[in-house]
Amino acid sequence: MNVQIQAEKSANAGMDVAEEFVIETRNVDVFYGDNHAIKGVSLNIPKHQVTALIGPSGCGKSTYLRCLNRMNDTIEGCRVEGEILLDGLDIYASGVDEVLLRARVGMVFQKPNPFPKSIYDNVAYGPRIHGLAANKDELDDIVLTSLERAGLLKEVQDRLHSMGTGLSGGQQQRLCIARALAVRPEIILMDEPCSALDPIATAKVEELIDELKENYTIIIVTHSMQQAARVSQKTAFFHLGDVVESGPTEKVFTSPEDERTQGYITGRFG
Repeated sequence: MNVQIQAEKSANAGMDVAEEFVIETRNVDVFYGDNHAIKGVSLNIPKHQVTALIGPSGCGKSTYLRCLNRMNDTIEGCRVEGEILLDGLDIYASGVDEVLLRARVGMVFQKPNPFPKSIYDNVAYGPRIHGLAANKDELDDIVLTSLERAGLLKEVQDRLHSMGTGLSGGQQQRLCIARALAVRPEIILMDEPCSALDPIATAKVEELIDELKENYTIIIVTHSMQQAARVSQKTAFFHLGDVVESGPTEKVFTSPEDERTQGYITGRFG
């Protein structure tokens, strides 16, 4: 019996384990007035991996990203059709609380945007709004833990009550990441988080992304194909509002199936 069990284990060892998807998007269309920005996009986002969205400017990747926490709701004339499921639930269904959704699906923007508050209060803001801390000690713990997870605590622990806007650009971006982590999200959306940073700060953020994927699902929009290759496990290539191709990053970059993907990766357009 033991021999049979061992044989079965060996036979199964080479089989692929099915990916678990935390977000599923089905036939998503986005319109800005008469402009059809996203066209029938179906894309699944695997849990605890980094998914990179690449493509030329204006191809729809940032529009798609903003659908995932309903940020497009704030844009007048924007209409979203199709299904976007978070853990199997449609985030555009009636009765969904957008504020709670955005706590579960945090966002880091292209340019660091710390509040004009202290470093401490930047991180504490979300937990205070959502009532995540019962007392000052719990709030302190959330702030310090979030700063540590964002790789910033050692650099700011002696000046937590200094203004967040006084930090360097790279530090401000990691402060914004700490602010997103403080409300205990499942998913972190990053819209070109390194485009305003120097190479050293970019390297620190990329290292942080690699660490965070152990506990969070990350979706990053990037113009840098080198960055996508470095940080992501899955890549989706957008072009003119369509997802042309998606799959494991290494496959998309080394043996793309669509000639448009090949053309973009090799620099023939974009």
